[in-house]
Amino acid sequence: MKLPKINSFKIPKIKIYGIDVIKNFLFFTSFIVLTLFSIGLIIAPSIRIFKKNQNEYYKTKTEFEHLKNRYLEKSLTLKKLQKENKKVILALKRDFNKKNFKSFASKYMNILNIKEINSSAYQNIFLKTSYMVDAVIKNPKNFYDFLDALKDYKYVIRAYFPVNFEKKEESIALTFKIEQYKIKKQK
Repeated sequence: MKLPKINSFKIPKIKIYGIDVIKNFLFFTSFIVLTLFSIGLIIAPSIRIFKKNQNEYYKTKTEFEHLKNRYLEKSLTLKKLQKENKKVILALKRDFNKKNFKSFASKYMNILNIKEINSSAYQNIFLKTSYMVDAVIKNPKNFYDFLDALKDYKYVIRAYFPVNFEKKEESIALTFKIEQYKIKKQK
């Protein structure tokens, strides 16, 4: 038994100057569809990734510029403070010299003895050394002049009260504690 023939769909052939227009139109349409499909699957995700990376780049660049400006401000402030406090910074770097201290204090008193009590860390960046000083002065004003002069001394020295004054024949014996601060050497 023979099956009936199903009429298949036939594309009409229209030719202009020997070129099949319908066939060319179908090829052109399939090319456009494939191009749009490849753009949708290949190029669009790449564009999204690019935009994401671009946004991240600009965000990082903005943060970098902000941090750079803060660094420059802090650096200028640091340099300004170092310039203003150069004398104190140099004083904190020096080691204590007993002979030099006796020479400095000789304008105000006669130092009999300087004895180191202890040395300890102070705020993890300074080394604090305590000394007991035995001296003789002519009058109490000399001691207070000495305290005022400590501000201009080349070491960072702090005098502690109470100061023990003891009257001798023509002079006053005194005992007081001083502390010298210096920057701890980094390891």
